[in-house]
Amino acid sequence: MSAVLLQQIILGLREGSLFALVALGLVIVHKTTGVVNFAYGHMGMFAAYITFTFYTLLGLNLYLAVAIGITFAVFLGILTEKFLLRPIRHLSHSAMLIITLGMLMILEGMALLIWKQDFKQLPNLITGIPYRINLGNSFLIITRQDVLIFVVTTAIVFGTFFYLKYTKLGLAVRMVSQNEEASHLMGVKVGRVYGFAWGLGTGLSALAAILAAPKEQVQPNMMLNLQVQGLTAAVLGGFDSLPGAIVGGILLGIIEQLVAKYISVELKTALALMVIIILLLVKPEGLLGKSSKRRV
Repeated sequence: MSAVLLQQIILGLREGSLFALVALGLVIVHKTTGVVNFAYGHMGMFAAYITFTFYTLLGLNLYLAVAIGITFAVFLGILTEKFLLRPIRHLSHSAMLIITLGMLMILEGMALLIWKQDFKQLPNLITGIPYRINLGNSFLIITRQDVLIFVVTTAIVFGTFFYLKYTKLGLAVRMVSQNEEASHLMGVKVGRVYGFAWGLGTGLSALAAILAAPKEQVQPNMMLNLQVQGLTAAVLGGFDSLPGAIVGGILLGIIEQLVAKYISVELKTALALMVIIILLLVKPEGLLGKSSKRRV
């Protein structure tokens, strides 16, 4: 494998890790509650603004500001589910989708009102000289932030799978995602499970926004592309599959990077989506989805 190709794959893993984080949060919310959260990216964006405010304007330690931003996002997700979605849950899923669209517009409007249109800057969470790997006739350059993004994504993925598989709340989440009514009859606190799913999903959105902020800068539409790519990755992997969200995100990131390098930067998203459309024509349920599975 050539050094150039390896470099593109490394860059694809970086982008794909962010896509996977976004896709994982979207799938957790959808798999548990049956709702696609269209405000997902804007919730992460608002948390990034909160982080910027505590770090730059109030002078807090960067990592403490990040913790505050993610915590804010978790509570935003929990409160959104409890007070806006739960009261109308048994009326209409379309109504819940409209509420998430309303949340998107509200958060964007509030961000513009409070922080204006100016782009804000958050630094890399880890700095230093990039890693330089000697490949003989060339060098492979990997920034410390890229390594951090991949490591954090890997840790979050394994931590989430472990929690959902081996804890009581994780078991409850899996039960509710299969059959809400039966879970309720068995004593599962369904509302608590929904709140947990929304809190975890929104927290992942905030983490993705903060990790992407040094490159994208903090601005109202900073998560628009990431949300689209996260949705695409979730569909590619299978919207009912948590592992599929990760596989879809990583695969999408690598495909886009290779298309940008060897075909066209301008067409990288369009051509990557064409590849995915072809894959979905062959396997409509996604790479790791199950065609026979449906929400009851």
